Amino acid sequence: MNNYYNALAEVDTILNYLIEEDYNKIPKNIIEAIKKNKNNDYVFQYNENIELKNQELSAETKAILFNLFRDYLCTPEQKEKIKRWQQEDRIKAEKKKNEKYNYEDLFKRKENKISIVENGNDYQEKRLMKYHQSLFEKIKEWLTSMLIKFKNNKK
Repeated sequence: MNNYYNALAEVDTILNYLIEEDYNKIPKNIIEAIKKNKNNDYVFQYNENIELKNQELSAETKAILFNLFRDYLCTPEQKEKIKRWQQEDRIKAEKKKNEKYNYEDLFKRKENKISIVENGNDYQEKRLMKYHQSLFEKIKEWLTSMLIKFKNNKK
């Protein structure tokens, strides 16, 4: 949470470097909230010789500045471009989530092949159709295979 208050201090410093016309576009209550909630003990050194994008800023600072730019400083064309970009980003994130969790296949059966070797004889491969194998079943399978190995090693 301290990062947030430090980010507000960074934002306050950066806003002081805006031209007056842009500074006045930001509502007074937003600026007052930033000043009121910033960490007054945190000192941020803004380097005027370096572009803003090359300044060392926290992720929180970048997010706050992005929101201020989007909501108060950008042109209508830029705002439209940002909206399209954010929509595309949301769609990509949703696709990734769907691929990762693949809701359609969530309850489909999984096919596992198990080969059992006992007394040196390799039994034919069995195909087992299972839903999600529980921890108990995994432990049981492991113990069974260990017992079979132990039995084979004894002979």
